[in-house]
Amino acid sequence: MNDTTDSLPAEAPRVAAVVQRTWLLYIVFVLAAILGASYYHLRSDSLFGCQAGGYSSERYLVYCQTNGYGDFDHGAFWFDLEPEATKAAASADLMFVGNSRMQYGFSTGAAHDWLANNGSRYFLLGFAYHPRVMFQRALLGKLSAHARVYVINLDSFFEENASVPARYVMTDSQALSNYRVKQFWQSLHRPLCGTFPVLCGNSYTIFRSKKTGEWQASGLISATEAPSVETKIDADMVAREVLSGNDFLDKLGVDRRCVIFTLVPTVDAQVATSAAIAKALGVEFIAPEVEDLLTFDGSHLDRDSAERWSGAFFDAAGARIRDCLGRSGATAKNQPAAASRTER
Repeated sequence: MNDTTDSLPAEAPRVAAVVQRTWLLYIVFVLAAILGASYYHLRSDSLFGCQAGGYSSERYLVYCQTNGYGDFDHGAFWFDLEPEATKAAASADLMFVGNSRMQYGFSTGAAHDWLANNGSRYFLLGFAYHPRVMFQRALLGKLSAHARVYVINLDSFFEENASVPARYVMTDSQALSNYRVKQFWQSLHRPLCGTFPVLCGNSYTIFRSKKTGEWQASGLISATEAPSVETKIDADMVAREVLSGNDFLDKLGVDRRCVIFTLVPTVDAQVATSAAIAKALGVEFIAPEVEDLLTFDGSHLDRDSAERWSGAFFDAAGARIRDCLGRSGATAKNQPAAASRTER
């Protein structure tokens, strides 16, 4: 009895040590789980789900395809968060207006080379989420844009409605502060993911040139589909868009001869309807047919297709653009040299 009783105090420290180690392991496990969950959240639901390779002194991030980030571009222009880009858009002589299909269609080497060699400042002022005329009409007014030539991608452009991010920046009192926070996160994202790319995800990302508005995209997205054409005319759509289009063009302050409508190829592109809208508005419609095009996501032209299509567009529209700009093909001033396209 005495031996057993005397051994109890000696066992107590060992039991306590086992309990302590068990608790320590539990705490470590919980902390690891929290850190793992936080890291997963950063990779899947924040800007850190995207890579940073597209940043430069001349480019900023406009879109990261994660639930917690998404669009930056609408706020960047509406609130003048990227003054170099808004200044370049405001001072452009040749303005391209439309949606993301327009942006991909003209963010090409063929377009850059033609534009850089034909004498005037240009800007691609297109946005994701299909913003349409309500947003872009108001934005052109805020910018006091004074381009001499406009190329407009019809693609239901004159429908009088706005996308979710467009309506948000135009109407929500919290939008400015939220977009400033998004801009702040870019200041952390660029050095961290630029230095340690393995820490960040590979979600789809878009960067914009501050000088020309061209897009550079990277990251994972998978789907392909050939563009197609809808040959029926939507009479109701024509009536709506002609009414809205007349108002837009009257306020644009540019001779309609120096406005060019186009339709960048996509799936079920409404070519016949767009042509009817252009005819009713007295604007030339230039949308070249190019064989064997392909979209990379079922909506936007892939790089090779965009190169060939944009080259065909300038073959067809180049003379009108040069004439309206008062140019005869002189080398552009105040634009990036054609060779700089390798940066994109």
